[in-house]
Amino acid sequence: MLYYNEIMTKKQSNIFSNNRRAVMEYNILKTYEAGIVLSGTEVKSVK
Repeated sequence: MLYYNEIMTKKQSNIFSNNRRAVMEYNILKTYEAGIVLSGTEVKSVK
């Protein structure tokens, strides 16, 4: 099973959401990237 970090290193990630107003009004000190890994029946139910 591939974990999320291994998957992200194999393909280029795309930005899903970007809050431009927050970037302009606040100082962003750290950014975090989160995700989930679907496997087996979970993938079938999404399709």
